[in-house]
Amino acid sequence: MLAVLVIVGLLVGISIGRISTTITQQRLNRAAIALSGDLESAFSLAQRDRKPVTISFDPDRLELSIADAASGTVFRKTSLANFDLKPSDVTLSRTSLNVYPAGLAGDSLSITLSTTLGNMTYSHRVRMTRGGLVQVK
Repeated sequence: MLAVLVIVGLLVGISIGRISTTITQQRLNRAAIALSGDLESAFSLAQRDRKPVTISFDPDRLELSIADAASGTVFRKTSLANFDLKPSDVTLSRTSLNVYPAGLAGDSLSITLSTTLGNMTYSHRVRMTRGGLVQVK
């Protein structure tokens, strides 16, 4: 009986490291997918309403928001804190830009999400071109 308990304990100890790594990778993946969906929806909203929308990121709250450029009405808001990310885990090429109804953005955008687990760093990069192509790498 003692031998079985020792073997089970060893298996649990070995698998905890792998489970933690998998959870971290999935958390970053879900955050990147959520951001890419928000960026794609900014183009859809601008075209649907025929008005420019503003994509902005609040680094203190870790929130990406999409709002009407003229009135400031917020259409979508995504908090990266829900994915257990810290401000140091998020790097943006710019914190605000406009998307126009013609299907073009004022500039491209790059968001890098990274976190360190032990001595390994895991990261995903979300890139948006001026023409609305959004990629997650």
